[in-house]
Amino acid sequence: MNARLWYPQLDVYDCVRRLGALVSAYAEPPGVERLCIADFYLANPPLLHWCKMSREVRRAFNALGIPRPQSTFLHYPAPGLLFGKMEPVQKEALRAMAGKGLLSMSELQRGVAMFTLSGAERFITGTAARLVVGEEQLVRFLSAEFAANAEAGALSLRRSSGLRRAV
Repeated sequence: MNARLWYPQLDVYDCVRRLGALVSAYAEPPGVERLCIADFYLANPPLLHWCKMSREVRRAFNALGIPRPQSTFLHYPAPGLLFGKMEPVQKEALRAMAGKGLLSMSELQRGVAMFTLSGAERFITGTAARLVVGEEQLVRFLSAEFAANAEAGALSLRRSSGLRRAV
């Protein structure tokens, strides 16, 4: 009997679910790079321990009670490698969301992830953005604390996380 492991980081359908939940949590539409970094940490929350954070943000993160990578069952590769491996999955998920009319294609081409009316209805008021237990607090943390500052741009987020990608 063959057994398969499922890695949610590399599943397009799970990525659509995560991206939809993140976009709906932001006060204003996030940039695609900011969204992809937040999605990376939503799929791999223990890796947030390796990020640089201000004292207030670190305090909010510690309140979530996320275990350190060393004390989890999985062995995580370097964040940059895993982020690179997730790139085609995230791009496919964004294209699928735009193709289904959930994200605005014109805004996506500008580098901003913004729901269409159909997407907002589906993810904000509908049932498609169902989150696993504990994910709701993490989504709130990522969108309001960790990757919230749109004025600082993606540069500060790149510096704190060490992740970089031209999307």
